[in-house]
Amino acid sequence: MNQTHTGSTPGPRRVALGVLAAIVVLGFIVAAVYLFSKVANVAIVGVVGGAVAGFVASVALKSYEFRKQHEALIAEKKREVYSRLLAPWIQTLVRIKDGKTADDMLVGVDLSGLYASSFDTVLYGSESVLRRYVQFRCGEEGRDSIDTLRDFANLLIAMREDITSQKSFLSEEAVLRTFVNLQPEERVVLQLREYAARMLSRAGQSSSESDAKKQS
Repeated sequence: MNQTHTGSTPGPRRVALGVLAAIVVLGFIVAAVYLFSKVANVAIVGVVGGAVAGFVASVALKSYEFRKQHEALIAEKKREVYSRLLAPWIQTLVRIKDGKTADDMLVGVDLSGLYASSFDTVLYGSESVLRRYVQFRCGEEGRDSIDTLRDFANLLIAMREDITSQKSFLSEEAVLRTFVNLQPEERVVLQLREYAARMLSRAGQSSSESDAKKQS
């Protein structure tokens, strides 16, 4: 008598379903691994990018702070040098206004300090300040007191612009009247000469611009 055993060997349908289930599970696993790798890469890139951006920002901030501190130190050094340079000349100009003689004007002037501050001005001063100082110190022959005061005022204005790094709109008269009492007739002469110098400067600039346009 033959006996048929059922259930010991899975049928084709069950095998196919098992294989399909395994494929689906494997697909889910692969998809999960892929998605995790993408998320991990994005997170890593974000972390690295944030760290790099933070480092660059920190370096830029430190560089800016260092530059501002350096500029402040240089400006303070220039102020000290210019103050030492001006001190004896201010005394001399006051004595000129008081009608003192040449010998009287030299009394109390620290010539060694003046020369030392002149060398410091060459090292720390701007080119504009140096030109103005030479113009004041070695003026044209026959220069009167008004032109001497004007040269000194322009020297002070150049120093102010150098220390503050800003264009100054102060007039020569406004600068001089901070420490010199000008007579009415002196003020008129000063204003006329300053106006004439300003017109000549503008004319020179216009001529230079015209020549530049012609060449271009």
